[in-house]
Amino acid sequence: MSIDSPWCIPAGTVEHYRSSKDAMAVAVSRRIAAHPRLDEFLGGNPLRLLDTNHRNHAAFMVEVFITNDCGLLEDALPWVYSAYHNQGVAFDYFAAELEAWIAVIDEMLPHEDAAAIRPVYRWMLDAHPRSVQRALQYQARRLPVSETWRHDYDFILEHLFQGDYPVVIRHCRGLMQRGLSYAQVLREIFYPAMVEVGARWETGEFSVDMEHQTTAMVYGILSALYYDQPFPALNRGRALVAPVSNEFHELGAWMLTTTLELDGWEVTLMGCDITPDSLVARALAERPRFIALSVTLVSNVQEARHAVSALRAALGAETPPILVGGQAFLAAPSLAKTVGADLFLESVEALIDWARTLEIGG
Repeated sequence: MSIDSPWCIPAGTVEHYRSSKDAMAVAVSRRIAAHPRLDEFLGGNPLRLLDTNHRNHAAFMVEVFITNDCGLLEDALPWVYSAYHNQGVAFDYFAAELEAWIAVIDEMLPHEDAAAIRPVYRWMLDAHPRSVQRALQYQARRLPVSETWRHDYDFILEHLFQGDYPVVIRHCRGLMQRGLSYAQVLREIFYPAMVEVGARWETGEFSVDMEHQTTAMVYGILSALYYDQPFPALNRGRALVAPVSNEFHELGAWMLTTTLELDGWEVTLMGCDITPDSLVARALAERPRFIALSVTLVSNVQEARHAVSALRAALGAETPPILVGGQAFLAAPSLAKTVGADLFLESVEALIDWARTLEIGG
């Protein structure tokens, strides 16, 4: 099979893969755990790192099969190879993992489903040497920073990484006294800063613990700045914001919520990993004017589909506009139209502009 000749996985096969993915991921983990080169593969990391990769791989492949998007898969391979290798995982692990997936698919899926999916895994295995070379050349994504704010950005980033958050807060307050709005501080400073944090994890400069510690500090800093702001008397109405089920990246949804509130919206932010049932219950209780769902990982796009379907089934003709956004759709825009939402908006600013088109208090 060539990546230039897109496959077409039957819908029934995709569903069988999806419904079996968790059990198959466990089976792959067992095979890898029993591999004679396990210690070499791990490179000092705990086994749970590979277990997590197997679960994420299965969920990601569901998206590849649903969209029949060869490019999505080809683009993801060097990123995955690079990110895990920079944590110490051996490149040879990925070949062993793909061999394990092929064996498990043959064991656990019906013959016709395995026959449809096997060529995709064979292609990935054949592409392993090329994926290694592309991983070695991979450049982590970073965002450009305006020269206007470059000095301030560098200063804040340095002190953020040093854990000196009082200095960061004072500097941000100084920027805001000079006329920078809260929304601009998010857009010009902290959004690119958090992308930089992710890039440093990808390149092995930051551990997961340091990534999480930095994120926690950013919550504290932005909360302090948020409560400095004057809250508008204008009431535009209610909105509901939530990361989808299995999504533990909440900062983007939090940034959206605070920006909406400072623009006159009364917002309920539901925490990470919200089930469709909980989301529906809140929507029925509050009847928001719109619902915004956040998805960071491509492997969680299926959870967005479940959430949208559950909302439409429960609210029927009274379903408010459902919006989706997040890094998953920025990485793979083709997935946005598969979710069933009314609109995909690529940034907080785009959503704010859209929300302002709604009649006030309607």
